[in-house]
Amino acid sequence: MKNMYDVIVIGLGIMGASALWRVALKCNRALGIDASGPTHRHGSSQGESRIFRRAYWEGDKYLPLLNHANLLWNELEQSIMTQLLYRTGGLFIGSRSSQIIAGSIHTARQGNIEHEIWDSSTIIKNAPAFKILNGMQAVFEPDAYAIAAREARLNLLNESIRYGATTEFGDHVVDIENNGAGLRIRTRRGRIHFAKSVIVTTGPWITNTLPSELRERLEPRQVPVYWFKPTHGFEHLFSPNRFPVFLYEFRDQALLYGVPSITSNEPGVKIGFHNRQQTPATPEWKDVPVQKIHLQEISKAVGALFPELEYTPIQAKNCFYTISADESFLIGESQALNLLITHLHARVTDLNLRRQLVMPWPIWPLDKSHLFH
Repeated sequence: MKNMYDVIVIGLGIMGASALWRVALKCNRALGIDASGPTHRHGSSQGESRIFRRAYWEGDKYLPLLNHANLLWNELEQSIMTQLLYRTGGLFIGSRSSQIIAGSIHTARQGNIEHEIWDSSTIIKNAPAFKILNGMQAVFEPDAYAIAAREARLNLLNESIRYGATTEFGDHVVDIENNGAGLRIRTRRGRIHFAKSVIVTTGPWITNTLPSELRERLEPRQVPVYWFKPTHGFEHLFSPNRFPVFLYEFRDQALLYGVPSITSNEPGVKIGFHNRQQTPATPEWKDVPVQKIHLQEISKAVGALFPELEYTPIQAKNCFYTISADESFLIGESQALNLLITHLHARVTDLNLRRQLVMPWPIWPLDKSHLFH
């Protein structure tokens, strides 16, 4: 049957593109469907860069996924013979009693991850772009890196097609129903597809599409991302070989993250709050301006931490996190639909899934995105 597939992936952001890549390697017939085009900048997959780290302050339970993801990111880079991973190292800074320090050290030790513990004077010596107060500490992970996210996603799609997958863009799924031992899928344009299994990776849109069992458990939130320009004469302090990807926990527990500019399309150093400025919102296919109060808050934080960055962002955009009460990822099987595999870049563990199903594809570190943006 022409429209019968082994696996259909719904949503081709970074998570869906990663899933389709692995599925295409293992299945004879795979299909990926996305409501927009290959280069759209909405949802959680916009932007040129992401952080990858394994000394995960959130807990060592993520180590099996992170270790496997690390292998696969390297496999992808080697297979396409194009640089995707920028090995900046990762610097995770906080007070000695902060969660980020204790958690990063614990996970690094549990996972035998190479790391160093720096005091404030060592941070200033090795990362002079930061203004560090006395009493602050850092965990440095030499093998953390920045991923060229947009380039990686497009190459994941290219590799999927090279291995035989089919993709459909500009159409979205409006209905999934059980069909014998598999599933029947209908799109807005009236196309009907059948599959043995389905992977849903629609990010924030999952709450207003499918499966319905998740809608009350997840909350999409609009979160701004900012780019900052170094002041004249200090550009070298923020180059990828001098400026690591970072997390910085303030004394009020506000958590800032940042990535150096790693591609020519990145307008500056990317910085944002992980646990601030989250506004519940319904995802839409349009750009929404960042609130003025958020611009003021990030400018104050950046001005305090980076004296050689212009504290007013040169660009600001909103993206989406998809959040649950305990801020954990969901990878599992639907209770409502046969063989439906649900993988969200969200944080859910209380869904009482029948079983956990971990698929071998790269994951982002937080959603927080995990995954940081």
